[in-house]
Amino acid sequence: MSDPAEKLWNEYKQPFEQFDDLTLARWLAQTLGQFEGRVWRMSHPLVSAYRAAAELGNDRDIWHKRMATIPPAFTAAECCGSPLLPLFTRDVLNSGLLCQHCGATAVEFEDLPSLIRGKVEPWAEEYANYHAVAHYDEGQMRSSGNYDDAFEKAASQAEEHLAHAAGEILPMFLDYFPAVIWEDQDECLEVEPKDIVTWG
Repeated sequence: MSDPAEKLWNEYKQPFEQFDDLTLARWLAQTLGQFEGRVWRMSHPLVSAYRAAAELGNDRDIWHKRMATIPPAFTAAECCGSPLLPLFTRDVLNSGLLCQHCGATAVEFEDLPSLIRGKVEPWAEEYANYHAVAHYDEGQMRSSGNYDDAFEKAASQAEEHLAHAAGEILPMFLDYFPAVIWEDQDECLEVEPKDIVTWG
């Protein structure tokens, strides 16, 4: 039996499966243009739709067929040759920025500009401490006193930390990338997009 989340994702992709290659390429290129110049939540409906279409586009090798004009601000990602639309996650120190088209690392952390690395590294290390609470073993749970309280505190800290990244750190990425997407959730800490308050 297949995973329910995978079944749902396949359902999301169905409308795009009806597109021929030219229509899909044009839709992807036009939507890329809409992303330019902004920091986007991964949960945003337009981002979700793009991810579904981009996965199909990668399967069909759309970008190498040069069927649509890519917005000039977007360069080709080294991982798969698709336009570089990076995804920022809490695991950025290990995984770098991820590709929205193939899911691989598009930009290694070490390859980010030093100014950004200097802001991101302490952020990611601090976030890892919050996230670790969700994975405490029995001994750590006991030593924490009231684990439920510790979990709730870590979740609140994660929400604030993600909001800080979105408001203070990720806009800096726009000096180097035409757009960036950030993962606005943490399933392990039960943090949902609606829990992360941002402005702007």
